[in-house]
Amino acid sequence: MEKAGTRDAVMVGDSRWDIEAAAKAGLETICVITGGWSEQELRDHGAAAVFDSMAHVLEHLDETPLR
Repeated sequence: MEKAGTRDAVMVGDSRWDIEAAAKAGLETICVITGGWSEQELRDHGAAAVFDSMAHVLEHLDETPLR
């Protein structure tokens, strides 16, 4: 983010470790269910949004922190 010159960012990941790493950087995480974690587990760890696939993310982009 420093190289990009912005703090306007969102993490996209598929595990609780992605969520935790993003939180340390002050970012929200959008998760895709591909890493063996359930939607509820990802939400319990703080995911801002959870989707079944990247295609599903793109279909609902306006409902995410990326809007």
